[in-house]
Amino acid sequence: MGRNGKEKKGKKGGGVPNRELYERMSFLYQSAQMLADTTKDGLLPLSRFYTKEMRQVARKSVLRLSPHVKRGLCKVCNTPKQPGISCRVRVKGSGHSKRVITTCTYCETQTRLLANARTLFVDQSEHTLQH
Repeated sequence: MGRNGKEKKGKKGGGVPNRELYERMSFLYQSAQMLADTTKDGLLPLSRFYTKEMRQVARKSVLRLSPHVKRGLCKVCNTPKQPGISCRVRVKGSGHSKRVITTCTYCETQTRLLANARTLFVDQSEHTLQH
């Protein structure tokens, strides 16, 4: 028994903090990807708007986006990158200096990433949290 004859209550559910915000960002990301898949040109601005909103939600609530999500979006025009549809992908270099160059077809912005066999820090199994 706790103070004043009241029973102690257990801790709150051990769920993910800011779950609603992560759900909102997930919805915005999925709808932006779906709208970018369609061939109608009128839906692309809506897709960009959803991507911009997702980034603003993450920035306001100080949440980090996954590197996979960030790499799949254009940093300038917020277009979801889809090879052959909204971006061009080229591999340049040889040996250890291979680079994947992704060019957005709408704003012509290039992103260059190393194309090595190493995995990202977030993908390594020994660095994930166990519940």
